[in-house]
Amino acid sequence: MVGGDGACMGCGEKTAVHLIVSAIHASMQPHVTQLVARLDALISALDQQARDLLSAGADLEAAASAKGSVAVPVDATKAERLRLLNAALHDLRDLKWRYVEGPSGNGRASLAMANSTGCSSVWGSTYPYNPYPFPWVNHLFQDSPSIAIGLFEAHMRKMTDNFVAVRRAELLAAGAYDAARDEAALSELDWKQFTDEEFALCPPIVSMGGDGAMLDIGFQNLSRLLASGKPIRVVVLDTQVYSNTGGQACTSGFTGQVADMSAYGKSQHGKTEARKELALIAIAHRGVYVHQTSQASASHLISGVLKGLHKRRPVLINIYTPCPVEHGLADDWSQHAARLALESRAFPYLTYDPDGGPSFADCLSLEGNPSPNDVWPSYALKYVGDDGAEQTMELPITIADWAATEVRFKQHFSELPASQSGDELMLFHEYFAASAEDREGRTPFIWALSKERKLRRLKVSPEMVVLAAERQQFWSQLRQLAGLEIPVTVHDTVVRQMESEFEQRADALRLDYEAKVAVLKASLPTQIARRLAEGLLRNAGTSAAVAELIASLPPVAMPSSAKPSSGNGSPPKIGLNSAPGAAVKQAAQTVPVVPASASAPGASATQAAATAVANDDTLVLEAYIDSARCTSCNECTNLNNRMFAYNADKQAYVKDARAGTFQQLVVAAERCPVSIIHPGSPLNPKEKDIAKWVKRAEKFN
Repeated sequence: MVGGDGACMGCGEKTAVHLIVSAIHASMQPHVTQLVARLDALISALDQQARDLLSAGADLEAAASAKGSVAVPVDATKAERLRLLNAALHDLRDLKWRYVEGPSGNGRASLAMANSTGCSSVWGSTYPYNPYPFPWVNHLFQDSPSIAIGLFEAHMRKMTDNFVAVRRAELLAAGAYDAARDEAALSELDWKQFTDEEFALCPPIVSMGGDGAMLDIGFQNLSRLLASGKPIRVVVLDTQVYSNTGGQACTSGFTGQVADMSAYGKSQHGKTEARKELALIAIAHRGVYVHQTSQASASHLISGVLKGLHKRRPVLINIYTPCPVEHGLADDWSQHAARLALESRAFPYLTYDPDGGPSFADCLSLEGNPSPNDVWPSYALKYVGDDGAEQTMELPITIADWAATEVRFKQHFSELPASQSGDELMLFHEYFAASAEDREGRTPFIWALSKERKLRRLKVSPEMVVLAAERQQFWSQLRQLAGLEIPVTVHDTVVRQMESEFEQRADALRLDYEAKVAVLKASLPTQIARRLAEGLLRNAGTSAAVAELIASLPPVAMPSSAKPSSGNGSPPKIGLNSAPGAAVKQAAQTVPVVPASASAPGASATQAAATAVANDDTLVLEAYIDSARCTSCNECTNLNNRMFAYNADKQAYVKDARAGTFQQLVVAAERCPVSIIHPGSPLNPKEKDIAKWVKRAEKFN
């Protein structure tokens, strides 16, 4: 973007669009550079072919004696070849000119945009400036997706012509061109047959609009685009309100949100409906890559956009874009507001990739959400106590804490007088978790800070409790779809089934054990007597008395599972016909050798540990951070503040590697701008997709 827009101060939309446009532009440039180099090589090769073809038919003596131009005789075959080479050179030089210079002087644009009428079209077209250095068109409020489909079809036809010229030139350069064979195939080429490199060279067609244009009035147009299967990139700037036309309520708004047409009055306290979830609706189209994100984490936003650019399917980027005017925020609060919305589960992150695998859980990722296993993330609230000293209190960031910072929810909070008894008050997160019986007669509240950083108590309305329940239900549903949570009913069924199977197996094992013990008790005295007699026989030679003693002993009966093996599946033979000492040798082969040190206290545990280490060839690495090089960018702490923390010098370290997943360690390493996070080895080998994350962690360890 080149500036010159007319956005409101602190507009959340502008930041998001800057990030997206910059990411697309940066991703296109390496492909363009490679293509220009490829075009130069083809131009040079075809030009040399044409010159060689001409010189092959020239009369050098006549040319040397001639004072003027010399005609070179060319037969029909050479003439046709020269015509093809000349046409190919013309197309390649024109294509290179368009990428390097073009009508604008800046080369071919990196993208094109169809923009729905709304805030983004108004601040993007303030006379006499246009902030976009690429083709841009604005149409009716609902028409952006439909316009984008038409642009895509025309654009891909143009790109097809370009790639036909390049493919024809490559065949000519290789001497493999056959017009009868190749022109038929080239004439049928379309974007579905592009190579990966050709597809990456196609500037994306972006359809952009607000939540009103995409979720409400233009939803049918958007749905048609998502169902089309065409790789068009849709960007939804979600402000949860019709920002451009006066702040009317939108179906993307939250329960309790106060706006035009959802006012706060005696009989109704703001919006009564639950928020419409565009991400889930897009996922229901089955073949759409969906990325829900915000400027709260620029790395999450950009990484999802870049991944989506390579998808040969529709892509929906749903971005929470705080509106300072309609949300009642300070001009510099957009990023902070987006962060609070993320952490309070008001606007959770998600990525749905239909190519992720066969199951829903394979395709849906909740990467980027802080403390995903907790109801809400917790932080330290620092305040000034009555004695003037700074104090700290650990509290979760609830939906009420987020809503209390925005004017659109202001009427749901009121100051509690200091004189009000604390017995009837209950912290919001405790109230939310309590039963209806425990809530009786209690008032939910949250802690807030005054300008002097003194504690205040804000009473929370019932509507905010309803909002918290709705948002937590949605968060739970996402976790279930992502395979991170088992529904309670399913969980109970599974547990009961597992308990029943466990009891059955335990009963069978107990009966088997008791039977074996009974057999051993009956046979053990005889077995000992036989062994003693064998020892006497071995030491006394051929004693008839001992032989008679052994013969008088009944055979030893042992449970099949307890019989020592002789190596071929049958028990060793012990008797008078065995060679002296054979029984001892056979028994020694079947009994594990225990070192003498094993009799010492704790020796068995030490030996087991030593054996485990000896048998383990894998080097276990602990996760750590090169703290001295930390730039305090907050990427890792925003990801999981229980796993990562800052020391006294505001430098990050791994606080507790077990407080999150190995995936979070790897993602933090990838997002770290100075590459100082080392994920180490995974602590849970059964973690989802662990092989993939171990592979991605290799370059950081």
